[in-house]
Amino acid sequence: MKAHFVLVIFLIILAAGIRAQDDEPGKNEISVWGGYSPDSTVSLIGRTPDARFGIIALRYARRFNNSDSVNLKYTADVIPAAFLNYRDAELLNTVPPSARLIRPTRYAFGAAPLGLQINFRPRKRVQPFLGTSGGFLIFSRQTPNFVGTRFNFTADLGGGVEFRLKEKRALTLGYKYYHISNAERGLANPGFDNNLIYVGYTFFSK
Repeated sequence: MKAHFVLVIFLIILAAGIRAQDDEPGKNEISVWGGYSPDSTVSLIGRTPDARFGIIALRYARRFNNSDSVNLKYTADVIPAAFLNYRDAELLNTVPPSARLIRPTRYAFGAAPLGLQINFRPRKRVQPFLGTSGGFLIFSRQTPNFVGTRFNFTADLGGGVEFRLKEKRALTLGYKYYHISNAERGLANPGFDNNLIYVGYTFFSK
């Protein structure tokens, strides 16, 4: 219940930011984006291999400056839907005790209110960028199982290319190293490190 209240407050703040008027054209942005990670990695801080992750999100962004070389943006994401599919073991009530491998899927929603993006060559139609954000996901059940938690933190780091289109629109292709963790709040912390490939479409304020 507390997590739902936090998300509602964040949505209200985000809506207020979107409605805010600004004298400088193109300073505010609204995007829809989605991505998929076909596999997870354990090469850095992740502990769970062979996981698959998908996400759909809405983004509000606000540009801080208007430079010829580098533009800095604040970003905030609302995540209405995400899923995580992974390998797990299920204990069987047999004699002697045994287990079998399963692949459960957990569904989630959440937000990433703390984000930063750097766009290079902002006057050009093709703009490389780097970005990072932090937030949370609330899963439908404890993840990965009873040793985990429903509430998990997220952090990502990545980059991509933004293609400016006509009439204040843009198409984005990117990659995120997307980490999911319960921060040791459960009996165990599985740590999912996802290789998220995503695409997005952006509308700029006029």
